[in-house]
Amino acid sequence: MARNKKHNIYRISIQWVILALLGYMVLRPIFDKSYLADFEAYCPFGGMQALSSYLVSNSLACTMTATQIFMGLALVAGVFLLSKLFCSYVCPIGTFTEWLGRQGRKLKLNFVVRGWADRTLRILKYGLLFIVFYFSVSSSELFCRTFDPYYAAFTGFGHDVVWSYAIISLLLVIPGSFFVRQFWCKYVCPLSAASNIFTYGFVFLGIIALYLILTLLVGIAISWVWLLAALCLSGFLLESITLKSNWLPLFKVTRESSTCTSCRKCDKACPMAIRIFDQPKVDHIDCHMCGDCITQCPEKDTLKINHRNLRWLPASATLLLIGLGLAFASFTDIPTVSVIWGSSEEMDSAEIYRQSNLKNVKCYGSSMAFVNHMKEVEGVLGAETFVSDKSVKVWYNPAITSAEIIKQAMFTPVKEVITAPSAELIEIASVEIGIDQFFDPGDAGLLFIKAEQTHGILAFETSFGEPVHAVFYFDEQLLSPEKIKSMIEQKKVSWEMANGEETEARTNFKVADVSDIHRLSLIEYLNKVYEPVKLTFNGFDTYTSAQLDTLKLDFHQAAMPGMMDESWSLLSHVSNNRGVVGFETAFTPNGIALWISFVDSMTTGEEIRSIISEPELKVHLSDGTQQEVSNPFNFD
Repeated sequence: MARNKKHNIYRISIQWVILALLGYMVLRPIFDKSYLADFEAYCPFGGMQALSSYLVSNSLACTMTATQIFMGLALVAGVFLLSKLFCSYVCPIGTFTEWLGRQGRKLKLNFVVRGWADRTLRILKYGLLFIVFYFSVSSSELFCRTFDPYYAAFTGFGHDVVWSYAIISLLLVIPGSFFVRQFWCKYVCPLSAASNIFTYGFVFLGIIALYLILTLLVGIAISWVWLLAALCLSGFLLESITLKSNWLPLFKVTRESSTCTSCRKCDKACPMAIRIFDQPKVDHIDCHMCGDCITQCPEKDTLKINHRNLRWLPASATLLLIGLGLAFASFTDIPTVSVIWGSSEEMDSAEIYRQSNLKNVKCYGSSMAFVNHMKEVEGVLGAETFVSDKSVKVWYNPAITSAEIIKQAMFTPVKEVITAPSAELIEIASVEIGIDQFFDPGDAGLLFIKAEQTHGILAFETSFGEPVHAVFYFDEQLLSPEKIKSMIEQKKVSWEMANGEETEARTNFKVADVSDIHRLSLIEYLNKVYEPVKLTFNGFDTYTSAQLDTLKLDFHQAAMPGMMDESWSLLSHVSNNRGVVGFETAFTPNGIALWISFVDSMTTGEEIRSIISEPELKVHLSDGTQQEVSNPFNFD
């Protein structure tokens, strides 16, 4: 009796759910600027690289967490049981290329590579697999990000993407799959190569066991690179020579020859172009247990899974493995970086300090920066970071240091200038505010954006405390402490990125206390907030005061954010005149002034005015070279 149902509803449903979730991640930032889509949050291939990096160097690659690692382990379990379920049911590239290939077949432009060409081309994905794992494990950064067509497409060619690599990948995915049946999946995809290595499970486990025996028991020093090479080479040879899986996976599509009419509808339905109609069981290495052949077979009970009606099993196993992976990840936390430098005796008596919500702990690089900073703190014995919840763990010797000292060492004070005081402002108001839920430089960055958007704030600086102390300097005619408190506690902050896009972030700052207003004179404020620039050069000490003169200029521009740093470029430029021997920014009751000392027999004030008004500044660099930069100052 013919089967009426022609749609593999189990597989199609999961594929559409995955695509809908990706669509949600793409569209949500349009409505929620604080949402940052993580398109690798559940990536099993990233998890495999992260686990390999952790086993080799005790650090996770990039932003990977336990979630990706357990997704990778779920993929391996799926391969052992039911073939490459991720490739068939979850992978968006696999779904897209399969649908694209169907369009090519409708136009009779899509063909299947056969024979020696098919077997030879398979080396590409194993070569790429070796390259990906070699560079990822060596650097603890995900090399696959440089070319991954999925990552490039969904992140809009994010900062880790190498354009040339990604464009080549997209050409292989899109035109390649349109003209050649599953070109990317069969011949290029490194995850496909890894999955096939797991399909040869006993060979895989045997190579791993041999490596461990030789290195751990026999004591031979063998680099992990040789293990990687052996796995990739054995996988390619087994695949290209046999094109078959052997004992694994445990479940396979089977065929009842007595009811088969050899209509070959199963062959036509197979997205991987596997010959099925005359095989007792489907043991081709490309089979990923999609079930399309079973769905399209018109003869009841002809195609089954292990001779049983288990058409629902692959989809159910996919959902179960994903669920188990997420469940295990939810109560397992693997550190991004774990470095211990204390002796075993010191570690036995060590105490642990934990700190969470550190926005600057966001990847392997920032984690290593944190660990290296902790190494500089006397009494600290080791540190771990956890990118998953942006937390850290620090071991320390309580006889030498304390949790309070460690927390203070972790804190980075900031001083930010928002705008220059107006010319009429002769008195500056300040208020000290205690802020809870505020700790790392990322918090200070968000506070800066809030302050920049609040008219009347001139500057602020933070210092360590419980809570953190923040002093705000402001124009009392425009602002009050109550308005500053309200600004700090705003739950959202939005701003425009350099590329013109608007983004936002959520904050949970809480004001613990507010001091009384303190008022400063303009010169007191300048001395508190700005760093003066003062230097003598060109043989200043060889001249007497009678030989020197001073050019004094208003330098109010230096009070603008960042302009005081630019003063060093102006100093370098003016020093090219051998008659100029001194440069100083002076804080006066009327604001910032510029004093330039010069030898009056060698140059004049007018000549110096002309020099500092030139459109380009000739700046001397530390390596002895000279560079021209635009002059940001105007002395007209």
